[in-house]
Formats: sequence, structure tokens, C-alpha cells
Amino acid sequence: MVKYYSFSLIFIDYQREAIPMLTVNILRGLNEKQVHAVLHHQGPLLVLAGPGTGKTKVVTHRIAYLVRRYRVPPENIMAVTFTNKAAQEMSERINQLLGTTGLDVWIGTFHAACVRMLREHGSEIGLNRNFAIFDQETQDEVISECGRDLGLSLSTYPVWFLRDIISAMKIQMQDPSAEHDFIRTREGDVIEDPAEQQDVANLLKAYQERLALHGALDFDDLISKTVQLLSQVPAVKDEYQRRIHYILVDEFQDINFAQYELLRQLCGKQKNIMVVADDDQAIYSWRGSSTVYIDRFKADFGDKVIELEEHYRSTQKLLRAAQSLIEHNNRQKTSVLTTTNESGYTIFHYNLESAEDEPAFVTKLIRQLVEQRRYSYGDIALFYRTHRLADQLEEHLLREQIQVQRVQRLSTFQEVGSNDIVAYLKFLHWHLDRDLKRAINFPQLVIDELTMVKLEWLAKQGKITLRELFSKIDDYRDDIGPLNRRNIKRFMKAIDEFAKTVENRNISSIALDLFKFLEARRSPYSSEDIESIESEQEIRGLSTTADILYRAVNLSEKISIHATYGIDNYCAAKIIHRTLSEYLDADVELNLLPHPTASAVELSSITNHQSPVDILIGSFDEIPASETQAILIGAAKDSKGCIILQYPYDEVPPASLIALKLSQRLLSYFEMPNLEGLIIYDLETIGNEARNAVILEIAADQLDATGSGVKHYHQLVNPKMPIPKSSTRIHGINDKTVENKPSIEAVLPEFLKFIGDSILIGHNIEEFDNRVIDREMGKHLEGRGLSNPFYDTYLTAQRLYPRENCKLEALADKFGIEHEDLHHALEDVSVTKQVFESLSREDRRRREQCSLPEMLPLVAVGLLEKNALIEDSADIPKNRQAYHQAAARYIQNHKIELDWLTEQLQPQDRDLIPRFMRDLRTMDTVQANEETLWRSLRGNFMNSVLNFESNNKRQDLPAFLDYQSLVSGVDETRIDEDKVTLMTLHSAKGTEFPVVIMIGMEEGVFPIYRSSQPPEMLEEERRLCYVGMTRAKERLYLISVSRRESDRERGNSIFIREIPSNLMRHWSPPRERKIRAN
Repeated sequence: MVKYYSFSLIFIDYQREAIPMLTVNILRGLNEKQVHAVLHHQGPLLVLAGPGTGKTKVVTHRIAYLVRRYRVPPENIMAVTFTNKAAQEMSERINQLLGTTGLDVWIGTFHAACVRMLREHGSEIGLNRNFAIFDQETQDEVISECGRDLGLSLSTYPVWFLRDIISAMKIQMQDPSAEHDFIRTREGDVIEDPAEQQDVANLLKAYQERLALHGALDFDDLISKTVQLLSQVPAVKDEYQRRIHYILVDEFQDINFAQYELLRQLCGKQKNIMVVADDDQAIYSWRGSSTVYIDRFKADFGDKVIELEEHYRSTQKLLRAAQSLIEHNNRQKTSVLTTTNESGYTIFHYNLESAEDEPAFVTKLIRQLVEQRRYSYGDIALFYRTHRLADQLEEHLLREQIQVQRVQRLSTFQEVGSNDIVAYLKFLHWHLDRDLKRAINFPQLVIDELTMVKLEWLAKQGKITLRELFSKIDDYRDDIGPLNRRNIKRFMKAIDEFAKTVENRNISSIALDLFKFLEARRSPYSSEDIESIESEQEIRGLSTTADILYRAVNLSEKISIHATYGIDNYCAAKIIHRTLSEYLDADVELNLLPHPTASAVELSSITNHQSPVDILIGSFDEIPASETQAILIGAAKDSKGCIILQYPYDEVPPASLIALKLSQRLLSYFEMPNLEGLIIYDLETIGNEARNAVILEIAADQLDATGSGVKHYHQLVNPKMPIPKSSTRIHGINDKTVENKPSIEAVLPEFLKFIGDSILIGHNIEEFDNRVIDREMGKHLEGRGLSNPFYDTYLTAQRLYPRENCKLEALADKFGIEHEDLHHALEDVSVTKQVFESLSREDRRRREQCSLPEMLPLVAVGLLEKNALIEDSADIPKNRQAYHQAAARYIQNHKIELDWLTEQLQPQDRDLIPRFMRDLRTMDTVQANEETLWRSLRGNFMNSVLNFESNNKRQDLPAFLDYQSLVSGVDETRIDEDKVTLMTLHSAKGTEFPVVIMIGMEEGVFPIYRSSQPPEMLEEERRLCYVGMTRAKERLYLISVSRRESDRERGNSIFIREIPSNLMRHWSPPRERKIRAN
């Protein structure tokens, strides 16, 4: 083979065959070893490529070379990598080289490739082609559900612990639900306790059964099931081997056993597979990856190896420092990276006094880089070992007006708001309860927390799904109020109708229609509207009237509504009639009176006194006393015989608005929850951390339907340890108090018998009390756990009062609840019960104000008629304007029919309704802050959808759901020149920046390593540091602190000491500053 290099253009006579000039262009700009890799034609090849050596360039140019030189059809080439971002970048480069021809190359992640194969042929191993994909968040929810259903303690068996066992089994191609002689943890340790092993085995089996019930696969299933498919169905394997002539794998050092087996199954007899690896960048052992597969590749496929040694990214000093660090590891590579880049700047290491100094110091450093060194913010990246290190730093940078983009594990589709939209799409496709639960409460809360807990409890008791319960919600009248029932029925009807429209459509058109659907489900009230409505005075007689109607409905008494002529009066009558008939199934009669000949109507002419309750709307003559209960919304010459509803300040009272308020209040009464059987409880403990708190006292009350305590439980507990004086001061319990009391193992059975399977109520019980009980159950009851559903008053308080102190004592003061010293279980239960009642009242009050939005058009046209009677528009009460705005928003997003009203009017008035509606539809509404946030959410989501469509051939709903399940926050990272990038070191892989700042460079933080761990763990931490250092192109700053989150002084990271001193300058604050800080 003759080679000639000139002006970076390579002309080659390869095996005596002339290479066309078009193909030669593909080799332009490659170095000699890159050319060797690209020219490789048949058989396996291992390319060892360090950071910055152009490995992606080698992969993409080899694909182009195969297509151009050997006429390999692009659809017969598969390129596999580990992130969607890397796959997209690879696709873009190939398209630049091949044009539209490159679109046919099969490029994607392992998981995406497996999804495609399983969608095509998964039915041949019993899979539903429409299987759902559970991401880690959903997987964790399912594991928690299984644990609770089995009564396992999630303190004894944490979700991450169980998830890791499941993942490790599937990576090794083992069935978690099968019988196992032993079960290993992720670290490889055998679970030796027989009872513990049985508990774990039961949960693994339950988890797999739950996946099957939902027709779902988790991430590890995608790989293992594909290997199973290829190994068990030879015809399918043969098909893919015929289809795939060449396989190219990037980041091969990150491969695990199942992925390696997948590649072996896909390789044909020619073994045309090229893998690119760097054992110095292997940083994912915790998910089963191992560099052992590099050696195994050589053994299984041959030992043809090409090493790329020329580094193009970093300066000489940065590269030498990184290589000096990684040489402390046992390595496979013997070659050394070289570079012709300039010598570059010295590395700086800053050792600060404490973590509190770090944000301000980093901010100052960034400003100097931008202002003095002429870097843009987008040139700078901050790396850290774990996310928690960046929280304060991010806040400080934003306060200092430095914009940041923080790369999280979650993608756009998993962020607040977007994940709710995805839940709709998932529910449309898979109809799973967890998506239904999220979707129904977006974009506004429809089902409050307590009702949702009760719905789930009812479904569990009935052994049906939440969706099945929703479909027959009217069977639960005794448990669920009429407003919640109707909201559920409306939602199910609307979503079922929408689901019929999504077949065979691309995702962007589905998403656009979904946003229209969601627009109609948004609250028409802005925050400014609510503020205005809340400030208005109570209508006189409102609660008394609501009481009368509540009693009449409960007694099935007939209610008659009589309205004198007028748009406002007719609308008011219709609002009350619809509420009574559609929501409450009441016996109600509606009488709309025609245009009168006199100014007032004689009551005796319109009532026959057969109804126990008469609602009179409009102007009437004398209303005589009778056995009939009369309610007046309007005016009468003599109204002694009735209850009058009227705004105290309004000279021209709008009947329609009064009717809306009355209907809202009446429905609120029917939404009072049935509390029978609920348990309020509280613990007092030594310590305030759930993982090690020791129980001293337990108290609980069982409630009746109205919320009164009917059964009580109280028990002091002997902690079997000295009680610290600090705990005695808090709880009033000392060693003598409990010396003759039972221990927690004796108390638990009694307490658990008391609570049964009831719904639990408490303050901060999700994070504390429940976890403590669960932990103690796991310890003393053979791994059993707390499985009761619960309602946490702390979480509801945070929703209702997001910027306030929501501790129990603060809420008690807020609601004017008198109490003795708290932190005594009996007193805390009493206060929690009153806080619960106050929160429930406040929640119902807020829901009352915004309920019945479908009545707003009637209110609006009624108000417009009344407003016309007010000479000066400035005199129109502010609350009317708020309802007017809300009605306009509602009308602009709904189809409204008011033909019934037009038909009831006199001919001269009939043109008013179309005119009113036209005015409302075209009215400019005030754009509140929530509207801006909504538009931002819609824009960001649609941009992500369009990005998906631009990079994928299949653009339907199933393809999109597959994509969003697999995409991560790293995949969506795009460098913004105006923003500093913050990311973990694991996320940093595959990136490069002119300036890199690495924080947390101290022992115990980075590396995260204990002497009891195997040395391989330290080596992986060192590889992670190597990855971070080699992201820097020009400047590298390392920052450590002497004290972080404790008074214990920390030493600098071992990695600092492993960098040659001639390549790095160290700086610490002057001693005087340290003394002042102390």
C-alpha cells in the first residue's frame, strides 16, 4: 500500500485499486492511524482512542467510506452509542458527509435499537408490540407499590437497593422472578439471611408480575429481551444479520454483559464489527459496565487493534497533567497521547477555607475570565462529583446576574409541566393509572390530595384499577362528592374522545391539538382575578340559603325556581337549576316568566305553594309568609316572608353572580369529606432524622364521618437507651417516665392493630413518622413495612401557602389554634387534627371560588345587562370585572350555546345575546404571569417535539413515547454562549470547553471512596477525574475547601497530589483571613 500526504489530502492506491476522488475527500484531514481505521474493510477491528483523538470522526468517516467506496447500502450499517446526544451528533456528521443518503444509516443508542427490534418482532417471545417503557422514576414507583403491597419495610429494603438487584440480574440475563439459589446485591455480596432473601425474591416476582400486568418493560428489559429474542428465534436473528452488514460501536468501554451478548447475536459470519474504546474513560461500573469486554472482544473477534495517539483538544500542559494522573491506574493502553497544540496555561488549584467561601470565589473567577480574559460565559463549565455540590453555587451565580444552564439527569419531558403533558400522551396510548393520576390534575388541580388518596384506597379495596373506578364513579356517592364525581366523568369522557383522534398522526399535530385540549381545561381565573374575588364582601344570607338548599336536597324535597323577565334573571335561574339537576340530581322545577306588563310580579300568580322551597329571582310584589321557604335574589315591596340574597354594597345587584356564588357554596357543602375510619397519628422521638430516630411516644385518634375522635391510642415507649437531656426538654419525657413502659417491639403490634389498613393523616409523616414506623417494622417484624395510604398535612400546607412556614406550630398560630407545648404526642395529634380541618376548609374555599366555570358565560351576559344600567363604567365593582375577564377567557376556549336564552327573550332583545357573546370572544383579557409561564411551557415542549421529528423517520405517538422514555437531560444539552454550564463529571463526558472549573476536590467528596472498598473503585474515580480534566481545551481550575458541611477538616483530594507540581500552581487564602474567619 503506497501512501502520499500532501496539503492534508491523502491519495492512496489501496490493494492496487484506484480510489475515486469523491472517496478520497472522505479521507481529507485524517491522520495516518485514523486513515488506517477508516480504510478497514472486512472483519473485526478494535480502535483504542483516548480523549480528543477524533474517535467519532473515525466512526463517521468509516461509515461514509463504506458507502462511497464499497457501495454498502446505508440501511445495512448500524452505528451504536450510549447517549441520544452522541447519536444525533453522529447522524449530523454522516449527513454532512453523505447528504440525504446518510439518513438511512441505522444510528442510535443500544436501547433505541432494541426498542425498534422489539416493536418489530417482540410478539414472537410473547411481548405486546404496544408495550410501555418504564423510566427509572416509574420503575421506582412500581417497586414501592410492590413493597407496600407485600408489607415490606422500604427502610429495610430501600428502593434503590431493590432496583440495583433487578438491574444486575437483567444485565446478566437472569430472570428476577425465577427461583435463585442465592441473590446478590449490586456490589456482588450474597444476601445470606434466608428471610431477607425470601422477602427480596417475593418482591422481584411481584415486580415482574406488575410489569406484565401493565404490559411494560424497564430499561434493562429492552436489552435482555432483545437478546432473548435473537437467541430464541433463529429466523429473527438471521433476518437482522442479513440486514446489518456492518456494526460500529462507540464508547465500547461502557458496555455490559447483556449489551455485549446483543452485539454477538447481531454479528454475522463475517464479523464486520468495529468498536472504539478507551479503558481510561470507563466510568460506569455501577451499571454493569466493565473493561473486561475489551479483552473479551479480542478473544472472541480477533486482536486487530489500532491505537489513536494524536490528541487535538487540550494544551500540552493539560494533557500531560491528565496523563500523569491516569498513570496511577492499572491500564491496558501502553501508548501515550501526544499533541501539537501550544504549551498552554498552568493549572490552578485553589484551596479555600470553607464551602461558604466557594460560591463567591467561583463567581469572582468567572467574572475575571469574562472581563479580563475575553471568554464568553458559554466558554466556561463547572464540573462536580454530585449534584448537591452545585445547589448553593447555582443560586449565588443567579443572584449575581450570571446566567447558568444546569444539566440535570432529567430531560425536558421530565420537568414540571412537561411531565404532565407526557402523562396525557402516555395515558392516551397505554391507559395506565399512574399517568391518569397525573393527567387529571393538570393544568389545574381537579382532585385534591385527600380525595385522591381515598380514590386509590377505594380502588385497592375493590381490587380494581383507578381507571375502572373512575369509569363507574357514581357508584361511590357516599365517599366522593358530586363536584369531584362530575369532574372525573367530564375528564374521562373528554380524554376518551380525544384518544380517538390520535391514530396515524404525527406527534407535532397531536401535541398541538393536546395543547388546545389543555387550554380548555385551564382555570379561566387569573391570580389577579382570584385576588379581586377574595377581597369582596360575603353576600348577605348566602350561608343560610345554602343550608336550606342542602337540607332540601338531602330530604329529596322539591325546589322551584321562578325568574322574572330579563337576561340576568334568566341566567341566574339557569345557573341554579343546572347545579341542582346536573350535579345534585335534585327534584327541581324551572319557571322563566315572560315579559311582564307591570314593574313587579304578583307572587301568588306564579307559585302554587307545592314546593317546600321557592327561589325567586327578579322584582316581586309583596311576599307573604307561608309554609313555603322563600329565597329572594332581587327585590320585593314587602319581603318579610323570605331570605334575601344581596351584595351589601351593590346598588344594581347582579342576580347571575349571586346565583353562581350560591351554587358554588352549596356544592362546597356536598364536598365535605367523609372522614370515617381515618387515623390521625403522631410520634415523638429521640432525634429528628428518620433513619435513626428512636420512638418515645405514639398517639393516634380514629375519626368518625364528621371528624370527631371516636377511638384513641396512646403509649409511651421505653427506648432501651438513656434519654438525652435535650430530648427531655423537648418532649418532657425522661428515663424515669418510661422505665416501666414496653419497648417498641411490644408496642408495634398493638399500634398496627389500631390503625389496620386505614388512611393515615399526620404532619410531615411522609418524610418522618411513616419512615420511622416502617423502619421499626422492618427491624422487629421480619422485614414487614407500613403499607397504609396517607395524607400529609405538611404537603397540603406547602401547596396552599408555598412561601410560608408550614411547620405545625406555625400553622397552629396562623389558624388561631390554642395549644399547650407541642412535641407531646397527644397534644400534637389534637393540633394536627385542627390543622387538618383548617386546611380542608381553606382548600374547599379556594375550590369553591373557582368551581362551576361552565356557568361563567351565563354570569358574563347577565353582568353585561346589569352593567348597561350603570352610567359611569368606573362605578362598576371590581369583582364584576374579574368575573368578566374569567368569563371571556372561558368563552374564548369553549363552544357556547345560548339559543335557549335567545328564544326566551322578546324579539327586540334577541340580538343582545349574539352581541354580548361576540364582545366576549373578541375581548382583550389581561395577560397574567401564569399565561407567560404557560406559553413558555408550550413553546419549549413544541420545540422538543419538532426536534424529535427532525431527527426521526417515525413521527407517530408510539415512536415519540419511546424516544422521550430514553432521552436524558444530557442528551438535550446545547452550549449557550450567554450561560455558564453546570454539570456532573459523569454528564461532562463527550463535551469540551475552553475553560473548566472543577469544585469539590477534597477527600471524601472526590474521590467518593472508603478504604474498605476495593481499589478498583478508586481507579474508577480517578478515571472520572481524568475525563473531567480532558474536557478542558485551554484553562483548568481545581477548587477544594478545608471544611464542607462539618467542622472536620478535609485534606485535598488525592488527585490533586497526583498531578505534577511543575504543571500546577497552588493558592490558599492568607493566614490572616483564616484567623478572621475563625
